[in-house]
Order: sequence, then C-alpha cells, then structure tokens
Amino acid sequence: MPNTFDSKQYSWSDLSIVMGGRIVTGATAVEYTKKQEKELLYGRGNTPHKITRGNRSCEGKLTLWQSELEAMIRDAKDKDILKLNFDLVVSYVPEDGGQTVVDILKGCEFTEVKKGMAQGDKNMSVELPIIFLDVKPQS
Repeated sequence: MPNTFDSKQYSWSDLSIVMGGRIVTGATAVEYTKKQEKELLYGRGNTPHKITRGNRSCEGKLTLWQSELEAMIRDAKDKDILKLNFDLVVSYVPEDGGQTVVDILKGCEFTEVKKGMAQGDKNMSVELPIIFLDVKPQS
C-alpha cells in the first residue's frame, strides 16, 4: 500500500447543491453537522471507565438569495416552506479530476425563516436553518 494520499482541496466552484431535482444556483453557503451525544461513564475512582453514547442528530443551514426563497414559498403547499420535507444533495466535483464526493441529507426540514436587510445591501441573503435525519454518502 503506498504511503501517499491525494490532498487536493475543493473550492466553492466545485460544489453543487440540488434540491427538488434542480441545482440551486442562488445558494451562497451550506453547512451541515452530524453529531452524537457522548458522556464519560464514571465508576470506582475519579477517572472515567468508558464513553457512553446517546442519540444522534443532524442539523445545518442553507443560505440562499431572497429570489430562491420566494420561489420556494410560491411553490410550497400553503405557501409555507416550514412544511416542506426534502432531500438535499451536496456534491463536490473538482474540475481537476479529483475525487467526487456526494452527501445526501435525508428528510430535511427548515426550522425557521428570517428575512432582513441593512442600508447599503445590494441583495438579500437568507440563512435557513435545517434539521434532517441522516447524511448518506452516495454509493
């Protein structure tokens, strides 16, 4: 087995986000986390004996142009995107031919919608927090 690895980095231009069967061109940021509750298990003495595990959870956020948000609201049932349930596909496809990585965020739902602008802003970006069931790598 060789003792080297490919350490090429991905850039924003290598990233595509697909929601509802289409590439979201007005996405300006995406972030997602998968975590698990962990706790030290104490018994005799004052040092832990094990690490116990609890529930897992997934959360993140998607930042979009206001026009993308308004299009989702227009097409959502009851004009309420908090009722939407969707998979979000995040793919990293480097132009230089490096490894393609695809993460599928299963069962996403937005948890809040907050709009705002300030003097001098040229456009509105809306950060939409999400929760989801799991991150599945595409096989």
